[in-house]
Amino acid sequence: MLGSETQQESLSKKERKKLLVSQLKDLTSEIVTDEEKLRMFADRWRSGFHNYSLSNLFLIWSQCPEFSLVAGFNQWKRVGRYVKKGSKAIWILAPMVSSKYVLKKIVSDDTSEDDEPEVKDEYEKKVITGFIPVHVFDYSQTDGDDLDIGNTLVKGSDSLTVDLLSSEFDVPVEYSQGVQDGYTNGKKIVLSRRKNKAQEVACYLHEIAHVLLGHPEEKDDKVTPRDERELQAESVAYIVGACIGLDNQGAKYYLGHWNGTKEKVKEHSIKIISVADKILRKVYPLLEKVEVSQKMKGQAVLF
Repeated sequence: MLGSETQQESLSKKERKKLLVSQLKDLTSEIVTDEEKLRMFADRWRSGFHNYSLSNLFLIWSQCPEFSLVAGFNQWKRVGRYVKKGSKAIWILAPMVSSKYVLKKIVSDDTSEDDEPEVKDEYEKKVITGFIPVHVFDYSQTDGDDLDIGNTLVKGSDSLTVDLLSSEFDVPVEYSQGVQDGYTNGKKIVLSRRKNKAQEVACYLHEIAHVLLGHPEEKDDKVTPRDERELQAESVAYIVGACIGLDNQGAKYYLGHWNGTKEKVKEHSIKIISVADKILRKVYPLLEKVEVSQKMKGQAVLF
């Protein structure tokens, strides 16, 4: 937990941000190394809650495990709902975004060095300059107009193939037949064909994680030692796999082989959840295209 309500209210923005970042690191290490906590979080993710980053979902879940739909005070007010008096705020980290105006300039051949270059175009670029703690509230903490959050079909992962997943990333996939499940050099991913297609998907998630983590670009183990690279990639694949319904029991043994302790995972937590979030944001729309798995039928989601 993030501390008592009294302690939370007395914190400065700087102190609260430091506390949230520390809590985020703890949560990541616990979710990756504790199968039950991973299962609980993955169940919440599969309920359809994708408006927030994976980092903030971790924070929301830790403070309100039964959350259903979260929004700010004024957001609830705009849809005719009001936060109940005495409700305890849920704290997350919101990006601070500023506008940066960029000028594209050209200089004609006959323009002297003292002349002003001709402005060809101007456009606005949004830049994240940092993060600040903000508070939100769960649907259960509000009263007012009803919302359309009835039961819908849960998206399963039975039909999520490597071909479908890889279509969202600019890294071609080739197949071979070998003892090793797969590998990547950053320019392509090579997978060994397996009877168990879920095994191919799990391997693909591991290799695309390596690519997005920038591991193939590192020429020297001194940058990121191999055990740390494998720990990062498998942790990313483990989280993503769980969220899309992939039960990867082998990941625990793989992480153990590379000394994937809770302390080790914590050291790399920010990088792990950042890359996992990138993959999930690309993968989730694909779930709309595949058939609902028999295993997930009958389960209700919140919205």
